[in-house]
Amino acid sequence: MKSRPTTRELFFSALRRQSQENKGEIKSTVRWIGFSTLAIFLTILFINLIMGKYLNALVISIGVIPVVISLIQLQKDAITTPSTTLAVVTILLITWMATTSQGIYDIGVLGYPVILLVVGLILRGQAVMNLSLLIILCMAWLVFGDIWNLYEPHFVTTNLEDFFIGSIIILVAGNAVYRLSKNVYNSLRQAEEEIERREAAEQEREELIRQLKSKNQELDRFAIRVSHDLKTPLITLAGFLGYLEKDIKKGDIERAEKDFGQISDAAKKMGVFVDELLDLSRVGRITNPPTDVLFSEIVQDALKATDGILKAKQVQVKIDAAFPTVHVDRMRIVQVMQNLIANAVKFIGHQPNPTIKISFAEVNGEYVFSVMDNGIGIAPEHHERIFELFNKLNPEMEGTGLGLGLVKKIIEVHGGRIWVESEPGNGSTFKFTLQDTPKN
Repeated sequence: MKSRPTTRELFFSALRRQSQENKGEIKSTVRWIGFSTLAIFLTILFINLIMGKYLNALVISIGVIPVVISLIQLQKDAITTPSTTLAVVTILLITWMATTSQGIYDIGVLGYPVILLVVGLILRGQAVMNLSLLIILCMAWLVFGDIWNLYEPHFVTTNLEDFFIGSIIILVAGNAVYRLSKNVYNSLRQAEEEIERREAAEQEREELIRQLKSKNQELDRFAIRVSHDLKTPLITLAGFLGYLEKDIKKGDIERAEKDFGQISDAAKKMGVFVDELLDLSRVGRITNPPTDVLFSEIVQDALKATDGILKAKQVQVKIDAAFPTVHVDRMRIVQVMQNLIANAVKFIGHQPNPTIKISFAEVNGEYVFSVMDNGIGIAPEHHERIFELFNKLNPEMEGTGLGLGLVKKIIEVHGGRIWVESEPGNGSTFKFTLQDTPKN
């Protein structure tokens, strides 16, 4: 399995890609520097011709040739070679003009650090080091050549050419550094944005993997419990079919009728269990279009469906006077209320005044609905467990253990949540949330 790339690896990978994407902008900057350099040399060439410095003019003319070649290479999408050529030619011409002028004190020497700064933003480390060595050699020539009288500098107190050259160097360098540093900044910003996108995608992937593992574990538990709960009525059917066969052979009609009754009960339980499993599988997969409906209408539908068991236990139901409008699958939320009411009746215990209260409250902008009873209550350690599939706190009680699990799934499909507040002997309050408007 491939290891997850580190943030540092992601950063440099993104930065390299952004550098490729910004290659056109870098090439444009190098082209601009090349034309500026050409313009400077042609101006100096013209000045030298006017001043009669023909040797200087000849050297500068020769230096202009590789500058022009570099500009032609830039048209062919090359960057490294023309950039290096421009830098080398500029360094050598600066050194020549300083040699024929004021030596190490010539204003043109300012171009050395500027060239290093600019090429450092364009070229790789090895090229920058080579250019640095070239500048050191040129400076050594200007210093030691003067000391050893290999050339004679010409010092002047006032020189308009120096002012012109210095101003041009500063303007060209400032513009080039601005454009290149802007490009570097944009590359860094885009690289950081890509890292954030990658990390968000990685987190989403890990969350999906975690959810998938959880779902697989849930499916494993589901398969085990389904096989167990289906096997129980099948064993009952097989056992009583054997008894039925023996009782028929003996002619014991009364015992045979009891056997038939047990077989019928086991078959009915299996049918109920299969129906509930089918219903559970449809939640979130097969849905009715959600509509705006008054929650009071949902409560009335659920009470009608549970009227028989409420009357059998003589349970009094209290209902809030006002309920809001909710945007839900009406049939499913009626099913939720029906299950919660039936669950409350089942665990109401032997109260002298069994009561169920259905209420509503708006908490922090969220609709919270409650079904409260004064039954036997639930211990805190079981508050989460009761919403798991097939979990029955009392195995002797009727039911498949799917009811509250089905309720939880329906509420979650509607974007809500459900929980219970209860203590043994103090009744239970089941609370759940629903949205008042459809999700965008």
